[in-house]
Amino acid sequence: MLTGSAGSADPTDLAESPPGCLRLVVDLNRCQSYGQCVYAAPAVFRFHGEEALEYDYAPAPASRRDVERAAAACPVQAITLGWATEPAPLAPERVR
Repeated sequence: MLTGSAGSADPTDLAESPPGCLRLVVDLNRCQSYGQCVYAAPAVFRFHGEEALEYDYAPAPASRRDVERAAAACPVQAITLGWATEPAPLAPERVR
């Protein structure tokens, strides 16, 4: 387990994650294309064209911290994180 300087557990420690794959969902009815997620996790979120958001709904575990930052940075809280037990498809999906 990773610990911070004060000895507290790191909440993003991958060893403490639930079993399965990280999954995320963007509520596109709520999304206003501010792009904070793109800045926080550019390997996971990107714009296609002017405002169409694309994202990898099953990002690699190594990008978990960036994805959590992206969800926290969303001004309208349109990003939801969760865990799935089945493996994800290999290709990212275009959602808009």
